[in-house]
Amino acid sequence: MEKNIYALLSAFIIAALALGSMSTAHAQEGKAIHLSDAAVFTGEVVGINKEDRALTLREPNGHVTELVVGEEARNFDQIVVGDRLKIEAHNSVDLYPEGPKEERAGAVIERAPKGEKPAAAVSETLESTVTIKAIDRDARALILELPGGNMITTKADSSVKAFDTLKVGDSFYARLRNSIAISVEKP
Repeated sequence: MEKNIYALLSAFIIAALALGSMSTAHAQEGKAIHLSDAAVFTGEVVGINKEDRALTLREPNGHVTELVVGEEARNFDQIVVGDRLKIEAHNSVDLYPEGPKEERAGAVIERAPKGEKPAAAVSETLESTVTIKAIDRDARALILELPGGNMITTKADSSVKAFDTLKVGDSFYARLRNSIAISVEKP
């Protein structure tokens, strides 16, 4: 069941980041390059279909969208028209010139107690060696390859002077963190 929650929340993180994000990055004491993205989505519940477990949400810009909520999201019955849904997503990558060679991973999943307004948070961390596969200097973006061949894209703020020294093929020890929090709040 926890894997289902994670899959649901992972889908939200992609949607939230597509809606708009802020990028920041900086070098830490000349030892690491820190890259991060954050996004927030909010919507007012304007309709509920309890049978299909679907919420109709109105975004601040007036756009209306429907969100189907899986069975793993307990406390669905606590949601009422007028409630506010909030999704916060945070991603960061720290690149270190040196580090352990072994891969480490961990995740934490939390849900609101039964009977309370729905809420959940997922946080995962992966530490691994990554290799720069591509650099878009104009967009200040990096494509990083993980050992299994998966690729991730991250951006560097213009304040990251070390970005200009990076080259395709450079390898780093990286700490990748992803977190998402979803909550339903009274207006």
